[in-house]
Amino acid sequence: MKHAAMTWQWWLRSLGWLLAATLICIVILGAAMSGATTTAKTRPDWSSPAVMALKRVSTLPSSQSEPNFLNNLDCSLVTYRVAATKEMRTGCFTPTAIGMMDSDTELVIFNGTDEALPIIAYAPHQILAPWPKAMDLVSLSPVSTGGSRIGLYKNPAAVLQDQRNLLLQLTSKQMTAPAELPLTDNAGQPLVINEQSLAFSDGGGWLVAETLNGSFVRINLATLEVKAFAKAFGSQGSPALLKSRVAISDNGQYVAIANAAADSFKVYDLGVCSGTSVNLQPENCPAYEYKPFVSQQIAGLRSIRHLRFVNDGLLSFETSMVDPTQAGIYELAPTTSIDSLIDYLGLGDSYTSGEGAFNYSDGTDTANNKCHLSIKSYPLLLARDIFSNRGGRSVACSGAVINDVGNNSDDYRGQVRTYNPALFDSVMTNFVPGYVSQEKFARQYQPGVITASVGGNDIGFGDIVKSCAMPHVSRHLSDNVCFNTYEDRLEVTEQIDRTVPRWTALYKQLALASPASRLYAIGYPEIADDTGNCALNVNLSKSELEFSITLVNYLNKAIQQATAAAGITYVDIDKALYGHRLCETISSNVAVNGLTAGTDSGIIGSESYHPNALGHELIEQAILKQTHNLTIAPAPALPVDTSNILKAPKSGRAITNRVPVSSLVTPVMALSKVVTIKAGGAPNGLKPHNTYSVRIDGSVGAVIGTAVADDTGNVDTSVTIPPGTEPGSHAIDVTGENQAGQAIDLTTPIYLPASNSDADDDGIPDTTDSCPTAINSGIDTDKDHIDDTCDGFIGVAPGSGSGSSTPSWTAAVSGQLLLPPAVTIAGKFNASRPAGHRLDTKSLQPTMPSAIASVQRHHKQSRLSHELLVPILGSLVLLAGWWLWYFGWWPSRPLYVISTRS
Repeated sequence: MKHAAMTWQWWLRSLGWLLAATLICIVILGAAMSGATTTAKTRPDWSSPAVMALKRVSTLPSSQSEPNFLNNLDCSLVTYRVAATKEMRTGCFTPTAIGMMDSDTELVIFNGTDEALPIIAYAPHQILAPWPKAMDLVSLSPVSTGGSRIGLYKNPAAVLQDQRNLLLQLTSKQMTAPAELPLTDNAGQPLVINEQSLAFSDGGGWLVAETLNGSFVRINLATLEVKAFAKAFGSQGSPALLKSRVAISDNGQYVAIANAAADSFKVYDLGVCSGTSVNLQPENCPAYEYKPFVSQQIAGLRSIRHLRFVNDGLLSFETSMVDPTQAGIYELAPTTSIDSLIDYLGLGDSYTSGEGAFNYSDGTDTANNKCHLSIKSYPLLLARDIFSNRGGRSVACSGAVINDVGNNSDDYRGQVRTYNPALFDSVMTNFVPGYVSQEKFARQYQPGVITASVGGNDIGFGDIVKSCAMPHVSRHLSDNVCFNTYEDRLEVTEQIDRTVPRWTALYKQLALASPASRLYAIGYPEIADDTGNCALNVNLSKSELEFSITLVNYLNKAIQQATAAAGITYVDIDKALYGHRLCETISSNVAVNGLTAGTDSGIIGSESYHPNALGHELIEQAILKQTHNLTIAPAPALPVDTSNILKAPKSGRAITNRVPVSSLVTPVMALSKVVTIKAGGAPNGLKPHNTYSVRIDGSVGAVIGTAVADDTGNVDTSVTIPPGTEPGSHAIDVTGENQAGQAIDLTTPIYLPASNSDADDDGIPDTTDSCPTAINSGIDTDKDHIDDTCDGFIGVAPGSGSGSSTPSWTAAVSGQLLLPPAVTIAGKFNASRPAGHRLDTKSLQPTMPSAIASVQRHHKQSRLSHELLVPILGSLVLLAGWWLWYFGWWPSRPLYVISTRS
């Protein structure tokens, strides 16, 4: 009994020690995890690096150019039309919120036009410079002692006055006032800077310049706080010392300055400065001289140019070499190595997000976020099938335009209805689309491969299809053909042509944001066959089908032109859906949705005329085949004849600059109700204080109201839809003159319901009508309780079987995808369920949940596994050491204790 009691005492004591050791291990593990998390978010140690890494990421020069004078700015070569002429020239333009500006010639291409207008400064010798991605302009006024006083035009559009020739043609614009915001130091004295040192952060929130008071300063452009942090080179007398290359990180904390004449390349940390600045004498801010390390690693280095922060922890620059063949783009970081954090990133609009494939990721189909990122979209299929190491992600978002992909301005508020800056870290960590510009993810994660497909919404492709389809399903079943005149089509093609410089600038910007990435621009697929038999859900005439095909070809041709100018790879997918287009095969085998009722509050479902799940499989297949699994550049796309797009009769009406604006008005409105019209001045090139007409049904439609633009050009007015207006599909247009003096037409489609209870007036109450905005056909082929008129996917009726004439979706693509041998794609879709239904993962076949898990959780799991590995092993070692110390060995300790007590 005594031995038994002591045995129980020993076990209780051992259990207590074991619990204590476990608690210690948990504490250590928690601390280690916290440390791992903190390490991931810890600021880079630029000013005192323990290690350094340098990597050559390209043997080619940057796709971005620099102005001749303000050479710390970025610019892109753009072909433009000289004002009041047909002469075409080329200049180097920097994107701003009001358009694109050439700082060397002070020409501006305002948004909505391809015509460049000279901006005449207010005072002689005054220099106007672009503030990248902002509405403001920078004023540089030279002083007799050297340098220039710097000031800001916060709203330059308000002080621009048109200058016309004897023919009343607009030839230039004159600044009528000085800059309203001169920048001063902390003592209130005007800042005099070396103009060539001017540099902005990527988001436009910070400015760095070298003053003639003997220091470099950082300016917070939101608060105008000035911080002197480093000694100037220019005050030492040599003109060569005035040519510093300068960059500032997007958070304003780090500044890099390279000066070839001074043989210096330093990075400053402005977050840990000490002392105070008097008369612009610099504070004591720690810095590290990287020139010896860089020169040692790059033999024959002459100088550094195009210095930029890719992100807070990564610098990129180009080199000028003794041997020009050794020049290239390099990346520098205060880390042991420079690697991609993910293998792949998909960027784009609804054709990339997978809007027509349904099965949307959490948080992308809510009232606040309609990005509609589908787990069956081709980027996530690519991520699953060929990127299994560090994984791949997509941040594509339905409705995205070029600005949503590339706008890194601190003022950008995303595509969501309500933006909360506090969510930024969560958004970036979890790859949630719609809240920040898509390019930010490329900058932060430096993916190995990037695909980008955008521009369809910039030309209003979805609105074009809506305006074509809806009249055919209205109460009067109109046979009118949309875009059936020369003028209609010319306006669309001219709009596409005006977008080419913006595509080019975006591609160059993406290449600069992630220099080591392989960047592919993806085109758009043809969605219909104009020679086949169309199902009831197509609702497009033969002429409209022909126009849609030619329009996609013209759009792709323009994208290809932009990629050639930007020096990136174009992937042609216009024939990716062949054999499965609308009107080309039986309805249960199409790869594109027809007219879809959907669940959104728009005119028709946003999934209408978008590739479905099969469509995304086929697009993935086309991309992989052309690029050998995204490893090479495909062969150049064959030229496509697009001349037929303008073969239509002329109506004789005046040509306008057509600008689709989806946010112009609520898409569904009531008759005889007051509705609000809103349009941004800067994005659309509207003139302050100008009067604009609000029309219904086109640029020559009936005027139903007028609006006067405010000081920034914004239009905000209310109009009433006339009581006699026929219910159904219409358009709202805002017409007038843009900044270039050209006729402009801001347009968006709308729908006027016949009544609050029966919108389409077909006798079926909206509460039970499967097609509330379209006249029902009375046919439901697949028995899914959705009339075929608005059933996006008309499947096979239950019990009828697929039959030999209805190939399964898996069979339709099997044996053609270029994948690693171990990867299979069988069983991705259950053909017995129509794609138009909003399915959850439980309704998919067994192979899909694991694929979904791989796509959605791979990055999180891989990161977590690496973070856990070291602390878990360490804890186990500590626990094992304690056990050996206390017991000596597992079986011997308890036996020894018992034997000594006998």
